[in-house]
Amino acid sequence: MSKELWIEAISKFLLGVVLVGVLLFLPAFSFEYWNAWLFMGLLFIPMFIVGIILIVKNPKLLESRLKAKEKESTQKKVILFSVIMFLLGFVLAGCNYHFKWFQLPMDL
Repeated sequence: MSKELWIEAISKFLLGVVLVGVLLFLPAFSFEYWNAWLFMGLLFIPMFIVGIILIVKNPKLLESRLKAKEKESTQKKVILFSVIMFLLGFVLAGCNYHFKWFQLPMDL
């Protein structure tokens, strides 16, 4: 277990938390957006647990996952498109909360 791997893993994790938080809460203009808190918890708590397990049990696998890069041009385009769609999805969810575009009934 190297110190550099710990620093890289924690910094990428925290960057992800901050980025998703900004993409959800900034367009919502509110921290009272409970759906965003629930989403972030469901996304990042298991990610954190898996990261800890990997850093203890298999640091080589964690290191390879942190440094994974696509080599093929087509795959790079697919990844770029996916990133844009995910970012847009987070921003639209925050905007939907703020502007109340789509209201779903709470009772099912």
